Amino acid sequence: MDNIMIYGICALFGCFFALTFLLSRLKTDVFPENYEFQLDPFWYVWGMMGIGSIAVYCLFPPLADMVHRYTFWQLILPLIFAGGIYMTYLFDIDWLSNLLTLAAAVTISFLQPDDYALLPQKLSLWQERLVVALVLFAISKGLGLLNGLGGIAAMQFCAVMIAAVCLAYFGALPRFFAVLALAYLGTMVAFAFFSWPPEKIVMSHGGFSAIGFVLACFMLAAANEFAESSMLIACSYLFTEIGVAFYNHFLLRDKTEQLFMSTSYYTTSEQGKFELGVARGVLKILALDVLLACAQISASDRFALLFFAVIVNLWFLSILAGKTKPEELFSLTKMGKNAVKKIFKKKKDNL
Repeated sequence: MDNIMIYGICALFGCFFALTFLLSRLKTDVFPENYEFQLDPFWYVWGMMGIGSIAVYCLFPPLADMVHRYTFWQLILPLIFAGGIYMTYLFDIDWLSNLLTLAAAVTISFLQPDDYALLPQKLSLWQERLVVALVLFAISKGLGLLNGLGGIAAMQFCAVMIAAVCLAYFGALPRFFAVLALAYLGTMVAFAFFSWPPEKIVMSHGGFSAIGFVLACFMLAAANEFAESSMLIACSYLFTEIGVAFYNHFLLRDKTEQLFMSTSYYTTSEQGKFELGVARGVLKILALDVLLACAQISASDRFALLFFAVIVNLWFLSILAGKTKPEELFSLTKMGKNAVKKIFKKKKDNL
């Protein structure tokens, strides 16, 4: 095995044991009524990610197998923005949180090299930057949307990092990303260990939105190395859940207080599914996304498997919820008719 991978695995276990020890020292309720700065798990996760980023940058400077060289501030700036984003959530002012997240996303997008293009020869430079900023914003807010049931947001974060390590192993990403991903993975695995149902500790929606911004910036850095399609596939469950939540909340008009209550994992749990069973089901979906992300390496088209990954996610989520039989999922016509019927039925009931 490559020495870099060995060092990366050491970084993973180092972060895992260090943060597991720190989290085990927390003496707080699972759902604390009063906020206590020193007992918030976000700051432990955020701090260990910062330590991991600095350690990787300082210990592996000779890694020159990257298309785009990254400076110290390009690795640390997303974490600084993440800390600021989290602080805005403490004020409980949604527009301020959204504004700062969007401003941070725009800033990061304009720091990308001029030759980077997510959709080459289709958009102008400023349009490209705007699209990148919106993707960063969506991933940040989306990971916050997954916060809840059994640390599913932490599982999604881990899935993306595992995909990055696999891509680096097969040569689709530089070795530098493998070490950085392993350090981040060690940090979040430790948190996921405590947030697996039944949860011993939880992170707030704002905490995961902030961590989501770090995830988005990591994916953007991987996109600079021409691995954007694989990274988006690894994150396809997140985008699928965003779509499901918006569909249930705004089209079917679910009368839920918060948007995350309209996600498939939450509604499935509310229908009587055991939380641990739902978490295991999502974990299987994420494992499949990692395999599809690796398979994308051999695809001839740049985004060949992305749409397919989203369909597969919807397929397995529908099976998990027990709403659709596996053989019926191939009938898109029937699914479309049922969806339209539900929309009109909801509107009729509201009149």
